[in-house]
Amino acid sequence: MVKNNNKQEGLVSVVISTYNYGKYICETLDGLKNQTYSHIEIVIIDDASTDNTETIVNKWKEINENKFEKFIYFKLPINCSSAWALNIGFQLARGEYIVIHDSDDISHPEKIEKQVNHLIQNPKVSAVGTRFQTFYDTKDKILWPASWLSYDIKEIEENYKNKPVKHCVSFGTLLFRANIIETLIGCRKIPGVANDIIFVGDIVRQNYILDNINEVLFNVRIHSERRKPEYKEKKLERKKQRAKIKGRVSVILPIKYNSLKTLNVLKSILTQDYSNIELIIVDDSSKHNTKSIIENWYSRYKKFHKMVNIKNIIYFKLPASVGYPWVYNIGAYLARGEYIVFHGYNGKSATSKIRNQVNFLKKNPKYSVVGTNFSGNSLKIKFGYGIRHGYITNKTHCVNINTIMMKSCIIDETMGLRRTNKGQEDFEFIYRLLYEGYKVENLTKVLYYE
Repeated sequence: MVKNNNKQEGLVSVVISTYNYGKYICETLDGLKNQTYSHIEIVIIDDASTDNTETIVNKWKEINENKFEKFIYFKLPINCSSAWALNIGFQLARGEYIVIHDSDDISHPEKIEKQVNHLIQNPKVSAVGTRFQTFYDTKDKILWPASWLSYDIKEIEENYKNKPVKHCVSFGTLLFRANIIETLIGCRKIPGVANDIIFVGDIVRQNYILDNINEVLFNVRIHSERRKPEYKEKKLERKKQRAKIKGRVSVILPIKYNSLKTLNVLKSILTQDYSNIELIIVDDSSKHNTKSIIENWYSRYKKFHKMVNIKNIIYFKLPASVGYPWVYNIGAYLARGEYIVFHGYNGKSATSKIRNQVNFLKKNPKYSVVGTNFSGNSLKIKFGYGIRHGYITNKTHCVNINTIMMKSCIIDETMGLRRTNKGQEDFEFIYRLLYEGYKVENLTKVLYYE
């Protein structure tokens, strides 16, 4: 898979996660259109809205054509949470800087310019927030400016490195250097935890310098409708819909080009003898009509084969190429399975691969990841204690990333693969899991072919 991590100098990518906020998003976009800083791209990740958000955004875009360097509106095929939607936006962003922005809040016209200038003037600082004020429903009903923020770099560092953590930087006001995503990846999704606070803390714990501008440059909307019982009921229902399905395996298949190889890969997945599979096909912005090719092939295939093992197929084409390893991360963010499988775009799985891996993880609950032996490559596979010794002691790679199955909580807790070391993403991922205490094994039987 092609690596693609080029960033445009001076460009600010404003990443907006939205769900059913069609009636507010134009105010947000107007606030961004009126920025004194002009080198901006908009990246809207619509988390499968059921209202008219798509129509409203497209109409606004048509009226305000050429107001931004680039305008991406990407509607996800299923609802996956604000945290995952933001991560997808981060990984699609092409700017040197990234801004986090809710789809119902409003930026002061000078916000982005002042934040960019702050980072230019302070090259050791990697991220900067601002003071903000809240307003009730409409922007003319200003309530109060935030008073819990800190404007001292050392105090900010101490607040997030010490325990208990003292939150003092507003997640929703942040502008940061995009290169920190190569290490941080994005937001975590841990149940019962304020993941926005974790993200801010992760910046500090990775030893990036975080600062705040002591000036009100952002307006946060407070909604009266959120007090209504029906709002809470709908939120709870969405949470239930996103819940993992026990026993299901989500297979993440990245593709870049349509070819006979891709169809052969699909066949090896569809003929698995495990009966509860979800297939997520992530098209890394190919230039071909891949969706039509896959749909036609799948339609013909179903006529001659029983498809009881495949419970769901999701295909989506990214609006811009992200390359490896982001394609794996993005697919995993949409997974509903209890287990997640990474599958190479030019590999084939033995019929019993998934069943054998699920059985291993069920019989060995202390393990979180299991790969398999494979043929077709010079990578030396190891087993048992040899895996940990290989990674931690000898710094040698001995697990094929395209063979692994993992418990889905791995993605929730780690966000997936990093890009810190080019060409070493596979090694770094397994090394990080082992270093953090996860147990990894390889099955000795050859169950994957490259």
